[in-house]
Amino acid sequence: MKPLSWLGPLALTITGGVVYHVSAKSLPRDLNPALVLIGAYATALCGSLAAYVVLPADQAATAASSVLSPAVISVGLGATMIELGYVLTYRAAWPVSVAAILINSMVAVLLVVVGVAVFSERLSLSRALGLAMCLAGAWLLRR
Repeated sequence: MKPLSWLGPLALTITGGVVYHVSAKSLPRDLNPALVLIGAYATALCGSLAAYVVLPADQAATAASSVLSPAVISVGLGATMIELGYVLTYRAAWPVSVAAILINSMVAVLLVVVGVAVFSERLSLSRALGLAMCLAGAWLLRR
């Protein structure tokens, strides 16, 4: 695997995550959470349209039916739940330095279980140790 083939998307995701969490923590408390999501998703739609124009696509994958597949709809529902969850978490005065790490650690733990149970992924010793570290980290963060 070429370094740029994984490094670019990783850097984009990390940068986006930092921008996202700093922005979500900085939202005015009196702004309706539903309006926050509407504004965020309007912005995301514009960014997605720009990416659609710029990124190369396989002709077969551009059919409208593939956009409305259950997996795509589930991604949208999951994203909405994540966004609303973080907005409400930060409104509940969770520290930005703790909330994201705690949530992502718990998601990692659950995804290991899902990976093994649903996708037949292997649970190696190193993954089991990583799982234990996530749980230990989540426990330490809440102390």
